[in-house]
Amino acid sequence: MEQLIDALLEWIDHNSSYETGHVPHPIVLQLTPEALTREFYTGVPHLMPDDGVDERVNALYAAGDGPHGTIYLLAAGVYQDAEFFDQPTENPLWREVLLHELVHHVQWQSGVADTWQCPAQGEREAYSLGGRYLTQSAATDPMPNRNFWGMIYSRC
Repeated sequence: MEQLIDALLEWIDHNSSYETGHVPHPIVLQLTPEALTREFYTGVPHLMPDDGVDERVNALYAAGDGPHGTIYLLAAGVYQDAEFFDQPTENPLWREVLLHELVHHVQWQSGVADTWQCPAQGEREAYSLGGRYLTQSAATDPMPNRNFWGMIYSRC
């Protein structure tokens, strides 16, 4: 996982205005859909879906968890087509989700997030970079309206 994080941080360095050489690694935890849903609804369990799984939640970044932030994401083996890869973590769709959260990590570690009106402001950039990553990986983007959703999710 450390080598993959290094590679994705280097990709961010080359495809954005961020310099990532000094960015410490976050903790990365791969979770079941149930565990990720519980993490997402921490503090508001009464809002959690009755079946215990919110299928809209693929990952989240918590800047204050751990020494340098924590990324919580669905385990690579849960992703569609994971069985077609020698290692599920080779799936570019899963890697794009990790990259998206690493963009948030870099935003927080660089201090850019300190200038935002709300934490959602980083979504547009993370969605845009994720789309670029999928294009460069020759992978079909499962989110055809990526720029629209990035704009909607970045509203405060």
